[in-house]
Amino acid sequence: MYRESVIVKDWRNIDLTFGLIYPNTYQLGMSSYSIRLLYHLINSNEKYVCERFYLPDKINFPATKDFSSINQLRSIENQILPKEFDILGFSVHYENDFRNILWMLEKAEIPLKSKERTKSSTGILNEFPLIIGGGPAITSNPLPLSPIFDVCFIGDAEPNLSKFLSTYLAFKSKDYNFETFLRNVTHIEGIFVPSLNNEVKRAVLKDLDNSPFPRYQLLSKSGIKKKKIFESSYFIEVNRGCPYQCKFCISSFHNYPFRNKSYNEIIKAIDQGLKYSDFDKISLIGSCVSSHPKFIDICEYILNTGKTFSIPSIRIDHITPEVIKLLERSGVKTITIAPETGAESLRVELGKRITNEKIFLVLNLIKESKIRNIKFYFLIGLPNETDEDIEEILHLLRKIDKIGFSKNELRVNINPFVPKLNTPYKNQCSFYFTENLDEFKRRLSHLGRELKKNSAIKINFQEPNKIINNARLQTLLSLGDRSTADILLTYYLNGANMGALRSAEKKLNFSIDDYFKKMHDGYNPWNF
Repeated sequence: MYRESVIVKDWRNIDLTFGLIYPNTYQLGMSSYSIRLLYHLINSNEKYVCERFYLPDKINFPATKDFSSINQLRSIENQILPKEFDILGFSVHYENDFRNILWMLEKAEIPLKSKERTKSSTGILNEFPLIIGGGPAITSNPLPLSPIFDVCFIGDAEPNLSKFLSTYLAFKSKDYNFETFLRNVTHIEGIFVPSLNNEVKRAVLKDLDNSPFPRYQLLSKSGIKKKKIFESSYFIEVNRGCPYQCKFCISSFHNYPFRNKSYNEIIKAIDQGLKYSDFDKISLIGSCVSSHPKFIDICEYILNTGKTFSIPSIRIDHITPEVIKLLERSGVKTITIAPETGAESLRVELGKRITNEKIFLVLNLIKESKIRNIKFYFLIGLPNETDEDIEEILHLLRKIDKIGFSKNELRVNINPFVPKLNTPYKNQCSFYFTENLDEFKRRLSHLGRELKKNSAIKINFQEPNKIINNARLQTLLSLGDRSTADILLTYYLNGANMGALRSAEKKLNFSIDDYFKKMHDGYNPWNF
């Protein structure tokens, strides 16, 4: 049982009930700052209640085939069934969670399709909650889930959430019918209604200081050490977006422009956290926290309070002796960096102007420090990638191995590149053509075999076939238009595995290959 800093309200005094859903497990959900922020934003209104749902740890697809008695969905706070809420809102970060959204709706006995949740003759909402979605995956491309969600939030939530909820309350009081409600919310910036297919402009919070700071955060004391990753961390958002514009990165383009929270607001947030919450460390949140002009000062301030800090990752060119000393003082044991490729020319083409010489300079600094582990992130399947580029990854890591790190201190993640809409690489999906899949898998397998020969290197990937197949499905959902919604539903209903995907293609006479080739030729299904 988890003990948290939760907000529990008496429903008898509430005008609007909101079920906030992270469509993955509790442990992963606790790493999401957006869940903590939305929870705070909604519960800040004394007449609203926001309660949370997470995916059970072990499930079977589809939900109709999951007979586990412990997998019934009830809210964390009051153990309320999902169907009893006015609104269910999904915070969607990854395309791999799309099938989990369908599972949670079906498990809650809520029809999957929006049109099945309304009375077709009158166009009014039936006995089911309003189903809405937001988050990075929805901002990037809501179309594969367009038959599922009634409403989608595109971009930041702060500029429009309050206005949206007020509009819903007017509808709930029967001032107008459901169709009118949907038309009304299309006038709110950042709101996309799939059934109306309205043009939408991404909502942008221009000044990050205007994002309310969640003073009371969801801090869990589970007592389970191996699961206690972010549960006892106090999250403070430092910046949003990224200034470096790497061509594959959704943060650079979906969260543009890059915005820093002011130093004074961050210090105020730290002080409030110390006053109102009991936590082990402060997690600084942002795609590039080290780009904050006061990054060093922020870290110093935290350490001087007696607390420690963590950061999600850090740009290689921001690692200096001064930064390493701060990380040492904070007790950091693992530092995360992302060279992305071994070849400098390919790295520059991505938008990362970092030389291998700089990488070695930084790694030698780390080797002489108290930081024992380095986590690396590489991508394969990038545009214009060759076999020589794959060998460059091996060459770089073999040279790093010779610096003298001990067994398993170099932890290597190699992920297939997944193109995203509204980025410069949105059409770069040729590695997922059927004719190229074997070569793609061969490259990943080759990397795995060769890296196992280095004792200091621990590789965090197994089963190359499974990894590439899952990345291919993720790419389809990332780039998909409305036609891929039927593929998603059929795939889910038939077990949500690779066999189910092949069956869905055949049943619907849909070719993933043809779709990718259309994308590669310049098709663009979605713009915000």
